[in-house]
Amino acid sequence: MLPEKKNNVRVPAKRLRKPNALRHGAYSSIKLLPWEDPDAFEELRRAIWEEWRPEGPSEHDCVETIFLCLWRKQRLRAKRKLDTAEALDKVENRVFQETPPQVLLENKLEVVKHSLSEKRSPARDDYERLLHFSAGLHLETDARVLRLVISLLPSEFSDHLNSTVREDCYETTERWVIVLKKEIDYVLLPRIRERRPDPNGYLPAAADFLAAEKIVEDLAVEERLDAAQDRAMRRLYFLKAQKQLEREAKAKVVNVKAN
Repeated sequence: MLPEKKNNVRVPAKRLRKPNALRHGAYSSIKLLPWEDPDAFEELRRAIWEEWRPEGPSEHDCVETIFLCLWRKQRLRAKRKLDTAEALDKVENRVFQETPPQVLLENKLEVVKHSLSEKRSPARDDYERLLHFSAGLHLETDARVLRLVISLLPSEFSDHLNSTVREDCYETTERWVIVLKKEIDYVLLPRIRERRPDPNGYLPAAADFLAAEKIVEDLAVEERLDAAQDRAMRRLYFLKAQKQLEREAKAKVVNVKAN
């Protein structure tokens, strides 16, 4: 398919489809990764083609190289932002600010209502697992469900609950649920909160991350992309200058013959 014309500029008409397999990174052979915006990709591409207005396959190749270098630099900078956010998230765990409902809910419907109102995310760590367990307890909880959930907790917590709040010590499941919730809310959760990281811990973590070798590596990759872009631009300048000289030479020949 031939490229379509817009404002006398030849630009690629076919939108790249998202690939099934990929390699992440600035040097990925895949031009558009699944999470990247195809509209932003094509908008930048069109802007570059309209800026340079390439003529012929050689100039087209130069302009495409310039475009890909710019796109991959944007990808690299986005990756650096994600790396920074990930590094900070490891030491700034906001889940420690969350607490389970203070009262034992009546039934599963009340649990669902509370869960929706709190907009809780799926559990990711030990504190969240206990938090979700406590928030999901209600007076009608089935004993089999309790045994299963307790068995799936980290051994530190399951062993504690099985030894401290034993099922056979209570006459009814309802009473067992009440004591379980108290043990989780007033013993286990406070114990884990004591292990929380220093709230200012993200400062040294950020400093360490920004001085890490991968930041230097990212900058080196960006410099290589800049170098590749500069080479493509110099080649494009040369091609355009040659064509201009040829046009001027042909114009002189025509003028001489006309005279």
